[in-house]
Amino acid sequence: SGGSVPRAPLMADAEMPPTRRRYASKWLTLVLCEAVMMSSGTLYLFPIYSPSLKRSLDLTQEQVNFIGSAAHFGAFFSVFGGLFFDSFGARATLALGGGLKCLGLGLTYGILAGLLPASKTLAALAAWVFGTGCSSSLTAALGANYATFKDRTVHGRLVGLLLSFFGLSSGVVSLVFDVFFTDPVVFVKVTAVCAGAVDALAATVVGAPKHLALPPEEAIPSSVQGAGASLNNVKSKVKHLRKFFQPASVEMKLTRGQVVCAATAAATALSAVVLAASGSSEQIAIACLLGITGLLCAQVQTLLVGSGKLTFARTEMELVDASGSVDKKRDAAERGFDNSVTPGQLCLSVDFYLLFTALLLGLGSGITVVNNLAQIVSAFPRLQSDASGGFSHGLLKLLACANTLGRLGAGSLSDSLSQQGVMTRAEFTVWCFAGMAVGMAVLVSIPDDSPEFFLIAGVSIVGAAFGALFWAMPTLVMDLFGGKHFGANRGIVGLSPAIGGYLLSTKLAGAVYARSAHDGLECVEQGACYRDAWIANFFVSALATAACSVLAGRDKRRRQGAATGVLGFRV
Repeated sequence: SGGSVPRAPLMADAEMPPTRRRYASKWLTLVLCEAVMMSSGTLYLFPIYSPSLKRSLDLTQEQVNFIGSAAHFGAFFSVFGGLFFDSFGARATLALGGGLKCLGLGLTYGILAGLLPASKTLAALAAWVFGTGCSSSLTAALGANYATFKDRTVHGRLVGLLLSFFGLSSGVVSLVFDVFFTDPVVFVKVTAVCAGAVDALAATVVGAPKHLALPPEEAIPSSVQGAGASLNNVKSKVKHLRKFFQPASVEMKLTRGQVVCAATAAATALSAVVLAASGSSEQIAIACLLGITGLLCAQVQTLLVGSGKLTFARTEMELVDASGSVDKKRDAAERGFDNSVTPGQLCLSVDFYLLFTALLLGLGSGITVVNNLAQIVSAFPRLQSDASGGFSHGLLKLLACANTLGRLGAGSLSDSLSQQGVMTRAEFTVWCFAGMAVGMAVLVSIPDDSPEFFLIAGVSIVGAAFGALFWAMPTLVMDLFGGKHFGANRGIVGLSPAIGGYLLSTKLAGAVYARSAHDGLECVEQGACYRDAWIANFFVSALATAACSVLAGRDKRRRQGAATGVLGFRV
């Protein structure tokens, strides 16, 4: 009666069945989901074992690309994992994703080891199962963190940080391969076990039912001593570093996490340069791996420091409205329009088809580079003097670094620019598609006599653009279509790069490569092996840029109409 509204009662105040289940805090959820993203990012390790798969099954390059595209099809077209997440939540979806990863890579190991029939159909099925597991875990990780980080102003950085570990994974794990493995077949077996185990571990505490919420954490203002506002006044460098690991606000913690993640990505790229200069020295590789491990531990410390309890019992959780009606009303009030779009409504939306087309063409172009990286290098005989695997593994680390920085940069810049009113996230994504077109233009220009610089520059630009677009896909799904049906909607939108990867990587690039190969299997005609594919990808990336520009214009007009008091509905 006129007083303040009482806080929702704790579960201890309600009659609930006893349980020993515990739930991770928001910061432990973020850290564990970063590990899940690392295990899911092993999707990009296909160039390490694709040559072995090609030899074992006597495949053409088009068939190799088909197997790689099957993995990406499962990873992007995640309707099954999305619907499962919407129905059963993050915890069950993480367990499902881990199981599918282990099964998919386990089948691949069986084929490579001769334990299963040498069938390209079975290899493609195994790749699809593995990719579906990666996607299911990714959806669960994003959904779990959207649920715990309610402040939408940090969602760009949050998604960028999470997805950066998806991109960083291939660089870090390929370094593990350099140190501990010589046989790709054994490597696939170990990766299968580890990828599944990481997700199973996270599933023990990540994700709470919709009717439960974590208790509120104590707010730490950005101006406190540990938040980093006064770091410039610290005289001692040791003291300066110590304050970097002290409690801070949510915004500052995420910023610190991004800084350490960017340093890890840079160290991963540097390791590729150092290893190449040292002739793939085992001692150098071990030193690089130890340094990167230290940076990953620092990343965990920056996020968990001062976060209080890491897990909560069920009796410590709070009851909340599980219907979603409160969130829906808040969304309409904040955005000025209703964007809680069901999967059925999604398929009738013009915005959906614009986004779908743009991602099909833009991400499909990036997948072409990822799937063909080893063969792009082997097409140049001059790069095979040190068994081209060395240079291609270096490019893989560089791709991982650029991919990571693209995701981090996209998250940070989009948050900053949207908060300042400079541009919306959809407008920012237009520039990401333009970056992909620039990268393809560089690959078109690779000279046959000295390809190294253009390969490095082209792969770096494509990697950064690919990472930024990978960030944009879930972010725009949430931003444009709402969070109530996020899992299913992200899965439907994810069909676009799956189709794009098949058309541009498997069919187009595979056909261009086979045409230039004397025996239809191995092409050594240098830039000619892929040049026509890069030309086509340049034009389709430009078309993707145009489609996203139209989408951004529609979104901006709708927001401007909402700001003038005209409530808009998506058509």
